[in-house]
Amino acid sequence: MQAIILAAGKGKRLEPLTLTTPKAMIKINSKPILQILLEQLKSVGIIEIVIVVHHMKEQIIGFFGDGSKFGIKITYAEQKEMKGSADAVLAARPHISGRKFLVIACDSLFETEQLNRLLAVKSPGAISVHTVEDARRFGSIVHDGNYVQRIVEKSENPPSKLINTSIYLLPHEIFDACKNVKQSVAGEYWITDAINDLIAQGIKFEFREVKQWVDIGTFEQYDEAQQLARKLGL
Repeated sequence: MQAIILAAGKGKRLEPLTLTTPKAMIKINSKPILQILLEQLKSVGIIEIVIVVHHMKEQIIGFFGDGSKFGIKITYAEQKEMKGSADAVLAARPHISGRKFLVIACDSLFETEQLNRLLAVKSPGAISVHTVEDARRFGSIVHDGNYVQRIVEKSENPPSKLINTSIYLLPHEIFDACKNVKQSVAGEYWITDAINDLIAQGIKFEFREVKQWVDIGTFEQYDEAQQLARKLGL
């Protein structure tokens, strides 16, 4: 099993922290968030990891190198332009050999056990979800039992309180789906559109709920992440 970590972004809402440091290298207590993710992956037996980089990539590559000092194997893929998550996943395609693999956005902090929940899924794909009271700012899921029927992005009338957390188990078919994703109004290509396309083709995606999770996009969430990291011992 391999994993892709999406670490190309700038993190504009975390400026001025991210003016001189890539978002993936922002420290949660004493560790860069990317290091926390790598340690979590290693703890569940995943040691082959592709990191997608772009913004201030030299800092990330200089710190982690080939991963040997962390007991893992790191390969880097560069996203040439910031064109969204589907484009970022496509950048990693030459380095992925397995039929299924994990994809994680680097701004997610969560309980490590969620990785084991995803790895135990027998279906071709799985999506991590989290329950919130107001799902309008997120992608929420339409589901039937444990199966995802569709991800609905940022709707004024979200179909459920279960939101996508950008922690996935994806089948190799996702790469072709990413190539066929239509460009958004903002000029980006989104992995959720590719997942919706695969579901429409009949490929099964289950969901697994992550109880303890923070999306680190604002300073308030950054503070929450530091508290959660201490609680989880990360």
